[in-house]
Amino acid sequence: MNDHNCLVVLFNSTHQALSGEKALEEAGIKHSVINTPREFSVDCGISLRIDCELAGAAQKALDAADVIYAGVEPYRSRWV
Repeated sequence: MNDHNCLVVLFNSTHQALSGEKALEEAGIKHSVINTPREFSVDCGISLRIDCELAGAAQKALDAADVIYAGVEPYRSRWV
């Protein structure tokens, strides 16, 4: 059984995170801007939360927009 209910897209800079947010908005992919969870060690304090089933579409949109991201990790959120 998976203990996660969403995915978190991680970034190394705020600029990259904002570029990622713009790419997902333009692709019509539902997401939320969140504070980066403590368990992930990256240099940026903000991340994007997406539904698990949107992972492929989100990565495709980020790659198409040449957005650099540090990773996409499973996460258990209280807010989903």
